[in-house]
Amino acid sequence: MDNILYLAAALSFLFGWNNSSFLIGNLRGAGLVSLRSALTLSIAGLLLGVILEGSKMTGSLSGLLLVPTGYVALLATLSVSVAVTLLLSLLALPVSFSVVMVGAFLGASYSLGYRVNWNQAVGVIAFWFLAPFLTAFLTYVVYNSISRWASTLDIVKVDSMNRVGAFASALAVSYALGANNIGLIYSATGQSQTGAVSVASVSLLALFAALGAAILGKGAVSGTIGDKMLTLSPQGVFTMFIASALVVWIGTQLAVPVSIGQCVLGGMFGAAFAKNVTVLNRRVAMETVSVWVIAPIVSFVFAFALVPALNVV
Repeated sequence: MDNILYLAAALSFLFGWNNSSFLIGNLRGAGLVSLRSALTLSIAGLLLGVILEGSKMTGSLSGLLLVPTGYVALLATLSVSVAVTLLLSLLALPVSFSVVMVGAFLGASYSLGYRVNWNQAVGVIAFWFLAPFLTAFLTYVVYNSISRWASTLDIVKVDSMNRVGAFASALAVSYALGANNIGLIYSATGQSQTGAVSVASVSLLALFAALGAAILGKGAVSGTIGDKMLTLSPQGVFTMFIASALVVWIGTQLAVPVSIGQCVLGGMFGAAFAKNVTVLNRRVAMETVSVWVIAPIVSFVFAFALVPALNVV
């Protein structure tokens, strides 16, 4: 079990690095807070989220099967997830973290001959398709409401509103990430199958995620969304973050792994439509969407092929 926990810690570190794009990049692009302030908020949110609500994700992977999850399936899932996440991070591409892990888990399960709970699997996939559209709709509605309200305020009050919104929304997103995605990593350690959640283990995973964002978050990945794809106003940034956090939080209550990248991209388009923004880097947008489609397929194939080697060992 130690090997699994080490892999989970490594995956958490890579998760923090890659997802710094959503925790740091957009705030930096909006120019509302410093990198240090954004990082501090992210660390606090990750810890709070995984400690308070990470336990709700403990059955997210095991619920996809009709049989108990074995050690080999979990080991293959984490090994492939680490490899795919590392590769995409080195390529400065945002990882749809949940689809990578679910793809790898299903590939390993098929290789082992496990029976899949298709009702649960279809529900997860349906929520993945719904999440960006729901986030776009929520962002569109909230952004229009806030914009109308802001138009009645003087410039000093608008600036204060933007700063408060940036801090609050960044904390909300990091909290949602801690609860959903770090909770998902914890579920892959197998410890959740014993009953009680280990606060020490989930705190360790959150700490490694924070270290990944702190040490490597200043690189190319951190700017992919905020700086390269679409420029939004400060109000667009924090409304997008709030809507994304809400959708991810809903997924956590249902024990459904949700990609923050899918929600954020949907929210960006919702804000863009609200203000009729047309400046879009189509190449980066297509790269991001392509990764969502290709990554789970690659993860499935790699995990399927890895299981026989792990069974021999």
